[in-house]
Formats: sequence, structure tokens, C-alpha cells
Amino acid sequence: MVQISVIVPAFNEEERIAHTLKAIRSLPFSLELIVVDDGSDDNTFSIANRYADEVIQLKENQGKGRALEAGFHKGKGEYILCLDADLGSTAKEAEALIQPALLAEADVIVSKVAPGKKAGFGLVKKRAQALIFEKTGVKLEAPLSGQRIFHRQWLPCIQSIHSARFGVETEMSIRFLEAGAKILEIETKMQHREMGKSIKGLWHRCKQLLDIERYRKEV
Repeated sequence: MVQISVIVPAFNEEERIAHTLKAIRSLPFSLELIVVDDGSDDNTFSIANRYADEVIQLKENQGKGRALEAGFHKGKGEYILCLDADLGSTAKEAEALIQPALLAEADVIVSKVAPGKKAGFGLVKKRAQALIFEKTGVKLEAPLSGQRIFHRQWLPCIQSIHSARFGVETEMSIRFLEAGAKILEIETKMQHREMGKSIKGLWHRCKQLLDIERYRKEV
């Protein structure tokens, strides 16, 4: 069995995905690299094909949640590692998540941003934290982090996720915790492409907030 399946959902990431995938390839583990191209209209698919073991191409943009699901169905590894496509060279920091997972220090290992680093807008983070706490009694420091690894035994509890798009990490954390998983958050140097308070950044956070609130109403 492959040791680790790395699932990378990607939408219009032609500028950074090559750097991300090369960094993942440098990790000293037996892994299969699966990219899910979520309906990109740029060169994401062709670039990903140069580095990935498999590229799943969704015909239209379905959202991060659906892209991850497609990757989960394909992954054959004992562990599932989810990484965002815009991490660039910092994706190599995933080794800090992998080691404690292999040592069974927790069931789910999640990357959190080091103190002093930008981690998005506070409102969305607080709403996600509040929802997770409301459902499970656990307060997470990085409720929106897409960088996480878990043993495939936990896959059944995140099948048929409600959150098609940006609420997926919050829902996954809730489902893991409700199933009895222990989540360990670890500081890493992994960094997204910064959007700051640009229109694009604001729109991204608005969509995250809407998806979290939508999931809150559904459950």
C-alpha cells in the first residue's frame, strides 16, 4: 500500500501549482500525488500533469469540498494528506504534519499559522471556531486550515460532506471530532498566496463565511 496519498484541489492555480507540486515531490516519503483540477480555465491541468501521479479533471467548478471528495475516492494511501495548491515552496513544510501522524500522536494533524503571521480575517475564523465548539465542545486555533493529514480509517466519517465549497474544513473537523478523533494542531511555516484586504481577498472570506453559515443551518 502507498504510504501517503496527497490530495491537492486546484482552481486556476497556474502561477503557483508547479512550485507546490515540486515541493511535495521533495518530501522523503512513499506517496502518490493526486491533483483535482476543479474546472480551471487556465493552464492548471497541463502543469499539474507534469508532476502528479494522477490529475482528476472536473468539467466545471464544483468547489473545494467536491474536489476533495473526488481525491478521497481515488487515494489508495494508508494516510491522506490534504494540501492547498497555492502553498508554493512552503508545501515542503508538510513534513512537520506527517511525522506525528506516522507516530500516531493524534488521529488528525492540522497545520496552524505561527503567531504573528497573517491567518485571514478574524470574523470568519471566529465563526468557524464557534460552530465547531458549539457542536463538539472543542476549540480549534486553525478551524479554516486546509493542510491536514489523517489515517484512512477516518475516511468513512467524512463521506458525503454537505459543504461543496469553502466550509469543508470546518465540516471535516466537526465530523472527525464527533466520531471521536483527536485533532492536534501544529505550527508550520506553510503559507498561502496572500490576498489581504483586496477585493479578491474580501470576496474569498465572504464566500467562506456564507458557506459556514449555510452548513450551520443544515446541521
